Amino acid sequence: MKKLYVKLGFTFIGVIVFIALVYISIGYFIYSTLAKADPGCSADCINTPGSYRDNSKESDFPFDKYTVDYWESHQYAVGDEGINIEAWWIPISKNGAGEAPVIILAHGLRSSKYDSDILLVAAILHKAGFNTLLFDQRDHGMSTIEDGRISIGTKEYRDVIASVDWLVNIQSIIPERIGIYGLSMGAGTAAIAFGVDDRIQAAILDSGYSDLNIIVKEELQREGYPPWLVNGAIWAAFLFGNETLLEPSPKLAFINHGDRPIFAMHGTSDTRVLPHNTSDMIILAKKYGANLTIWLAENAIHSGVKFMYLDEFSTRIVEFFRSNLKGLPKEN
Repeated sequence: MKKLYVKLGFTFIGVIVFIALVYISIGYFIYSTLAKADPGCSADCINTPGSYRDNSKESDFPFDKYTVDYWESHQYAVGDEGINIEAWWIPISKNGAGEAPVIILAHGLRSSKYDSDILLVAAILHKAGFNTLLFDQRDHGMSTIEDGRISIGTKEYRDVIASVDWLVNIQSIIPERIGIYGLSMGAGTAAIAFGVDDRIQAAILDSGYSDLNIIVKEELQREGYPPWLVNGAIWAAFLFGNETLLEPSPKLAFINHGDRPIFAMHGTSDTRVLPHNTSDMIILAKKYGANLTIWLAENAIHSGVKFMYLDEFSTRIVEFFRSNLKGLPKEN
């Protein structure tokens, strides 16, 4: 009888180990599939700050009214060995940045600085008197392919910090003049960087998120996977990809705000990143006393606030940065 119990015990342990291995294997498949990057710029490679369009669909938006005449291409290193960032620097004139503020722009998932959405924001800000810096996050655009995987901001935030370093050390920009605008995954990336680097004085989070556990779960559900596989994907990312995925968190923007202002916006018809991800930030702001402004734009889709409410979008982002960064006079 004792031998039978021992045999049953080993059998039970074997079954548990087998189930765990299957769970992790499925998690790895999900992680490797959903985290796969798409470096380069595809059809958007023809875009520049001086001439661009939405190459993914037919659009009658007047992009030609939102262009710039002068920009520079630059490359700079990140603290991570072997990672180099490709960027477009758009100073207010050929003579340089002057004393005007600078806005760093962080693009979204599997996108790049060549994307019409981020180029439009850069042009709006440039026309209002801001310098802008657009850059390709690692494993995106023309920047270094680190491992061909996306880290939803948990590694990419270091590319933002490298951008701040470049502005301060190479362009002699004082931190009091530095703000950031992040779109979608770029908003999550920007939030982490904002929480880690207090040289960034103001942040706009467009169609973003603050809770990485929730966004990973919703991403799996969007792709048709059951939510109980979330932990398997997260463990697989750690075991096989050296990715924590959940840390550092965009929540750091609210924990370490230091009374620096945050402006978060989201379209109420966004099905790509659900709008509650932004409205939930109100709870975080109250918990940590963060200086948060929220705009939930009725009926706008993902990244669509700027297109549905162009004038209001332009006014809001310009006035937010104008009021919170040094270098431009406040309007009466």
